[in-house]
Amino acid sequence: MPVHPNFDPDNLYFVTTTAARHIHIFKRESIIRIILDSLHFLRTSGRMKLFVFVVMPNHVHLICKFSKEHPLSAVMRDFKRHTALQIIRQLMAEELTEKLGILQSLNQDNRQEYKVWEDGFDARDIFLQDFLSQKMEYTHHNPCQQQWNLANTPEEYPWSSARYYVLGKPSVIPVDDVRDLFV
Repeated sequence: MPVHPNFDPDNLYFVTTTAARHIHIFKRESIIRIILDSLHFLRTSGRMKLFVFVVMPNHVHLICKFSKEHPLSAVMRDFKRHTALQIIRQLMAEELTEKLGILQSLNQDNRQEYKVWEDGFDARDIFLQDFLSQKMEYTHHNPCQQQWNLANTPEEYPWSSARYYVLGKPSVIPVDDVRDLFV
């Protein structure tokens, strides 16, 4: 897992992490719940502040902040390791051997039996409020894009924080309000 070269605990980050070979493994509610529960744990345990999120069928977007004690690369490494193990366990419990076979076939380096996530992640520093607004808009509208067509409006998609920001109602997991940073 690469270390973000200029990690700064004072910055917000727009983070994207993707399923191995972009397969649509995050479609089942039981799998989405694993990702959401992990994000919730990371937030409540103080390992990150989670401001914005969306779980898509093959990737996750986050806007978050990390501390010196829990830097971006360490948190993402732990998140991906934990969720991969839990997703594999869930697929085994549901006896979804076809999906397990796909994850097994994606493993090219023999470091692990199954490959759930692409190596690494993309993280962009958020310095400006305009960039933050742009990334929030992009994240929340991702499910509405024509290629996905998962919801008509951002707040209709249950697996994101849009409901909180658009309607002022709780999202499926709590988030830290990014607007508090600019008061």
